[in-house]
Amino acid sequence: MEGIYFYFMSFSEEQHYCSATHCKIVIPIHGYTGILTQSGEKRVNSSQFCLLSVGLSYSLCSTESNESLVIEIPGRYIRENLRNQLDGQSELIWNLSIIWQSVKDLLIHEVMQGNHEEAVILLNYWLHKMAEKPASVSIRFIHQHYTEKIDVKSLAAMEHYTPSYYCDWFKRKMKMTPLEYIHFLRIHRAKELLGDSKLSVLTISYQLGYEYNASFTKMFKKYEQCSPSEYRAEKLLPNTELLRKTGTQSGSVVVN
Repeated sequence: MEGIYFYFMSFSEEQHYCSATHCKIVIPIHGYTGILTQSGEKRVNSSQFCLLSVGLSYSLCSTESNESLVIEIPGRYIRENLRNQLDGQSELIWNLSIIWQSVKDLLIHEVMQGNHEEAVILLNYWLHKMAEKPASVSIRFIHQHYTEKIDVKSLAAMEHYTPSYYCDWFKRKMKMTPLEYIHFLRIHRAKELLGDSKLSVLTISYQLGYEYNASFTKMFKKYEQCSPSEYRAEKLLPNTELLRKTGTQSGSVVVN
């Protein structure tokens, strides 16, 4: 595809960048790359890679021998693939999995051979894996522990941000606050659990981390404009009854 560029680069003590049209994926091959943005300085080593958004002001630097594969990608193209992963205000860093490491080796080989089309095919797979796995350590943590008590201060520490900056960063990225997102995930799961008539509303409340059933009900109403019991009665049970009747009318036999 036109507009995608692959090249190898070594960074010195300080190099400034800011692109209005292209994102950059920086994949260290050896050594490390330092990234300095308004949120502070981070290091990306050969077991990681980073994505630098369109319009982000940053400096790439290193004080030791280094080399990276750099991929420049049009902003519109990468937004189509990564949807809400980009906030334009920070760098995103992923750890390389075994699969990514294998693709990295293939990508380096194709770029060295000058095989642009093959490199783009591998890049598309790379972007697909990026969309599957959020870069943010804190967001992955929330997805794994949203039924537990989560402290914003600890989430901020995972991203090496202050709590205040983290809340601003999170809202730009997810369009809601960390607490709102935690409740959003809980209520989404509650709607699935309410489909199991064997589970009481109180049991679901406790499973999702609410100490009091009243707190669960209040939050559920905020997101769904009805109580959990009303949701179960009005939206889930009627569907079950309809399926039962449909099955009977289409030839199912009831033996007494």
